[in-house]
Amino acid sequence: MKRIILLGLLLAGNIGLRAAGTEGLRCEYLDNPLGIDVTSPRLSWKVVSGKRGDCQTAYRILVASSAELLKKDRGDLWDSGRVPSDRSIQVEYAGKPLESRMRCYWKVQVWDAAGKAGPWSEPAMWSMGLLTERDWGGARWIAYRDDAQWREQWQAHKDRENSHREPTWPWFVGTGRTIWELYDMASPHYDPSPLFRKEFALGKKVKAATLYVTGVGYYEAFLNGEKIGDHVLDPAWTNFHKRTFYVTYDVTADVRRGDNALGIMVGRGQYNPLCNDIWRLGSSLWVGQPKAIALLSVEYADGTTADIVTDGSWTTAGGPILYDDTRHGELYDAREEKAGWNRPGFVADGWRPAAVVDGSGPLYAQMMPPVRCFAPIAPVKTFDKGNGRTAYDIGRNIAGWARVRVSGPAGARVLVEYCELPSDPELVPDIHPSKMKFKIGDPDYASFYDKSINIRQQNGYILKGGGPETFECRFSYKGFQYIRVTADEGVTVERVEGVPVHTDVADAGSFVCSNETVNRLQQMSRATLLNNIHSIPTDCPHREKQGWTADTYMTDQTAIYNFDMAAFYAKWATDLAGTADRNGGLCTVAPSTGYDQSISTVWPAAIVFVPWDLLCYYGDRRVVERHYETMKRFAESSLLRQADGKPEIIREVLGDWVSPHMTLSDTLQSYEMAPPEGLTLYGTASHYRVVKYLAGIARYLDRPQEAERMDAWAARIAESFNREFFDPATKTYHGDKPTPYRQAANVVPLEYGIVPQSDRDAVQRNLISDLQKYDGRIGTGFVGTMALMDLLPQVDPELAYRLATQPAYPGWGFMVANGANTMWETWDGSASRNHPPFCLISGYFYKYLAGIRCVSEYPGFKRFVIDPSVVGDLTFVEAWHDSMYGRIESGWKRDGERLTLDVTVPVNTSAVVHVPAASAEGITESGRPAAEAPGVRFLRMENGKALYEVVSGTYRFQSSI
Repeated sequence: MKRIILLGLLLAGNIGLRAAGTEGLRCEYLDNPLGIDVTSPRLSWKVVSGKRGDCQTAYRILVASSAELLKKDRGDLWDSGRVPSDRSIQVEYAGKPLESRMRCYWKVQVWDAAGKAGPWSEPAMWSMGLLTERDWGGARWIAYRDDAQWREQWQAHKDRENSHREPTWPWFVGTGRTIWELYDMASPHYDPSPLFRKEFALGKKVKAATLYVTGVGYYEAFLNGEKIGDHVLDPAWTNFHKRTFYVTYDVTADVRRGDNALGIMVGRGQYNPLCNDIWRLGSSLWVGQPKAIALLSVEYADGTTADIVTDGSWTTAGGPILYDDTRHGELYDAREEKAGWNRPGFVADGWRPAAVVDGSGPLYAQMMPPVRCFAPIAPVKTFDKGNGRTAYDIGRNIAGWARVRVSGPAGARVLVEYCELPSDPELVPDIHPSKMKFKIGDPDYASFYDKSINIRQQNGYILKGGGPETFECRFSYKGFQYIRVTADEGVTVERVEGVPVHTDVADAGSFVCSNETVNRLQQMSRATLLNNIHSIPTDCPHREKQGWTADTYMTDQTAIYNFDMAAFYAKWATDLAGTADRNGGLCTVAPSTGYDQSISTVWPAAIVFVPWDLLCYYGDRRVVERHYETMKRFAESSLLRQADGKPEIIREVLGDWVSPHMTLSDTLQSYEMAPPEGLTLYGTASHYRVVKYLAGIARYLDRPQEAERMDAWAARIAESFNREFFDPATKTYHGDKPTPYRQAANVVPLEYGIVPQSDRDAVQRNLISDLQKYDGRIGTGFVGTMALMDLLPQVDPELAYRLATQPAYPGWGFMVANGANTMWETWDGSASRNHPPFCLISGYFYKYLAGIRCVSEYPGFKRFVIDPSVVGDLTFVEAWHDSMYGRIESGWKRDGERLTLDVTVPVNTSAVVHVPAASAEGITESGRPAAEAPGVRFLRMENGKALYEVVSGTYRFQSSI
C-alpha cells in the first residue's frame, strides 16, 4: 500500500511532463536483423522518460509488410492493440504467419504510469531468411572436386601424416615447421582454397536484391569485384553436421542492370582443418572439403523476380591461398591471383565446372554479431634481428593477424610469425628461460617459437612483383603481441600493423575506480574476453582456440556486464547441447567432434549455468525451455560415473584447474593442473550444483513436481558429499587424497550451499583464517576462485578486496606487477597469457565494488540491487551497465566519513539500494531527508547499510560512514 501511495504522489508531481517514449528497438537481440529464421521473433524496446517513477502500463505494436503501410499506422501483419502490460522485453510476435524472404517493419507505442499514451517509436525492421530447403530455389552446394575424389585424396594425406605422428601434445604432425615446410610435407599438395564464379544478366530495373550465402569452413563473397559486407571468419563455427549458418545481405546497391558477376572464395576453417590435433578435428563427424551455397534473390521494379543460385553452371579454379589451416596458418601466392575473376567479362580460361556435392548440416540463419576487423595497431618497438628478420612489439596482446605492406621481386617470400611472449631476451629482457621451456643451450632459445604451444603461428606470402603489395590473413587468426617478419633478399618491408579480430559485440558496461591496479585488471579482463570470442567463446587464441565449457560459465556474467552477449551465448548453448551422446553426457569443449564426451560434470555443467544466466540477465525464458530436457539428461548422465559403492559420489577428470602452490618455484611453474586433493570432490559438488539449479529452473518453468524431485535429489547428493568429504572434528573439507588445508575444497561446498547449516559458520571461519594466514594470497584454481569471489565479498568485503588487489604471488595484482596486459591461465604466467577464467574478477568489480546485481526472481534487471562495497583504499567507483531495460548506474565517492552514492534506475524497473551508513539518521537524497524523498521508501538497516526501495529515476544519496 505504501508503494502505491508513493507512486501516486510521484504521478501528481509529474503532471504536465511529456509521456514516456521508446528507443532501442530490437528483434531477437539484434538491430534491424536481416534473414532471421525464428517464426515467432521476440521484440524488445527501452522506455524513456524524464519522470521519476515512470513505467510502462501498456503497449501497442504494429508490424507491417512495407515501410509505407507502417508510416500510415497500418499493421497488416500484426496490430497488437493496446495491451495492458509492463513487459517491454522478450515480447513474442503474434501476428500473421511469417514466410521466407518477407520483410517486416515495426514500431511500438507505450502508455506511461499515468496512463498517458506516448509517441510512436522510430520504425525498425527485420527480414525473414529461408525457412525450408525448398526456399533456396534449387541452390546446390558446390565444391572444387567431386566428393569421392576429394575423400580419396583426403584419406591418402591423412594416412601418410599419421604414419609420421609426432607424440607432442596437442599437435601430432608438423610441430615447429614453417609454413613452407608444412605446404611441402603433403605430396601431392593439398588443394588450394577454391574460387567459384558465375556471370548473370539483369535485364530490368532492380527494386531489391538479397543474397543468402555461406561457405564452409570460411568464405568471402564478392559481387562485381567488391567484397560483400565486412564480416571475416564467416560463418560461425558450430557442430557443422547438425547445422550450418548462412548470412543474409541486402545487395540492392551492388547489382546493376546488365552484366553482373558473383564470386565466392572458400577456406577450410574448422570444417576441414589440416592440423592433426588431440581434439580430432581433422576426423570429425562433419569433416569435408570446402564448399559453398548461395541464392541471390532479385525483385524487379515491375514486380517480377529472378533467382541466381549455385549449381553446376558455376565454374571453379584454385585460388592464391595455397594452404590454410586455423592453427598451422596460411600460405598466399600472389602470383596465382586471377585478376578480375569476380567481375563480369573475365576470361575464365582453365576454369572448370564446379562439382555439385553433398551439403553440410541443415542451414540456419546466423543470428549473432559477426566477426570483424578493428582499428590496426602500430608497433611500439621494432627490433632488427639481421638476416632479413625484423621483430615488432605492438604493445599489447591481441587476437587477429598482421597487415604487412611490402615491395620486391616476383617469387620473393615473406614469412610472418606471431607470439604472445617470445623467448628472445632482446624483445623481453626479464623473461625467465623456463617460460618457453627452453634451456639457454637449446637451438630454439632466443627464438620466436613458443614451445608451450608446440606449433608456429604464421602465415607466408609470395610476391607477384610490380609495386607495393599489402597482405593479411583471411581464414585463420592468431594470438600475439609480437610479430616477426622474415623477408627474402630484395624485399622491402614498408609497414607492419597488428589487426584485432573478434566477434563484434557491443559495449554494455564500464567500470573505473581510484585504484590503478583494479583499473588495469578491468582493462585486462575486457581485452582477454574480446580476444577469445570468435563466434564461440574460446580458452585462448594462440594455442587451442577451443570452446572449453567451464571457461565459459566462469566468465559469462563478467562478459555480460561488459558486452552485449545475449545472442552470442544463446548460439553457443545450442553448440554445447549438440555434443550430447545417447546417455545425455556432454563434451568438455563445444563445438566438438566427441572429444572428452561423458567424462566430466564440472566442465559441461555450462549447459545449466549459461542458459540460467541468460534468463537472469536478459529475461530469456526461451533458452532454458529449449535446453531443459538436455540439462536433465546431463544431470542423470553423471550417475554413470559414480564411484564404486558410493552413490552420488561422482568421478571427475577436471577439477580445480591450475591450482597454485603457495610459493613461487624456481621453474616458474608453480601450479597443479590436477589439484593435490584430487578431483572427486569437484565432480560431486558440481553434480549437486547442477541439480540444485535444475530445481530453480523447474520452478521458473512452472513444473513444481519436478522442482520438488530435484530438491530431494540435491539433498541426497549433499548428504553423500558431506559423509565422504567433511571432517566434523576439524570442520574442514578434504578431497579423496590427503593434503593440508585446501581453500578450494572448502570454499566450493560453502558457496554451492552444501555445508550443513549447523557447521557453516565454523567452516567459513576456517577458510577466512587460512586466507589471513597467507596474507590474503589466493590458493585456488579456476573452480575455487569462482566460488571464492562470489562468497567472500558477501561475508568479508575487506578481505575480498585484499585478494583482488594482492600484489604478491599468487594473485591478480601479481599479474599487474609483472606487466600483464591480458589475463593469464596460471597465477605465475608460465602457460597461456590470454585466458578468460580469471577475468571473473571484473564481474566482482561490477557486482560488489559497484554493487550492481540482478535478482533471479525478477529476470532481466526488472528489479535489481545496488549494494556497493566501500572498502580498502578506494575513494571512488564509477560503473554502468546497459540492461535490456536501459542503463543502470552506480557510482560512489567518499571524503573522510562522508559518502555520496549516485544511482540511476532505468524506466520501467525498480531497485533496492543499500546505502553504507552508520545509521539511517541524517541520510539525504538529492539534498532532502531520504525518508521524505519522492520515489524512495526506507526498508531497514542491515549490516551497516540503510536499505531503500526506489522506483525509476536518478538519485544522489549522502550519508556518514
